[in-house]
Amino acid sequence: MPDTVWVVAGYFGLAVLSAVVPWFNAEVVMLSAVPLAASPLQLGLLVGAVTAGQMTGKATMYWIARRSHPARLRPFLDRWGARLESRPATALGVTFVSSTVGFPPFYLVSMAAGALRVTFGGFLAVGTAGRLLHFGLVACMPHLYWRE
Repeated sequence: MPDTVWVVAGYFGLAVLSAVVPWFNAEVVMLSAVPLAASPLQLGLLVGAVTAGQMTGKATMYWIARRSHPARLRPFLDRWGARLESRPATALGVTFVSSTVGFPPFYLVSMAAGALRVTFGGFLAVGTAGRLLHFGLVACMPHLYWRE
């Protein structure tokens, strides 16, 4: 892969964009990177770059939602925040499922996690694990499909 650092940086940037612009598809970004990798190590670097870029963008969405939300949502957020306080693993479980399979949409879950004040460290750790698994599987799909 020529100029590996620039390619990895470019895919990181595309992944950040895909994290904050919902109609810019991260899976297409990841699939477009697969043919550029000349080795499993390079493919791993690209999966890591897309994962890191996605989580950078999702963390931005988290903090935007945490710092600003309409006053009319406050009663709803207070009610759900109280429910999640007694069961914090539920919020992290939903975050992991969403970041891995995309349902509920990770874009919305990221904002809800911020608005509901889910711990940022937990959100970041669980979201990163799910996204890494997700993009690792997406990157491997072409190899599994065309395998003889």
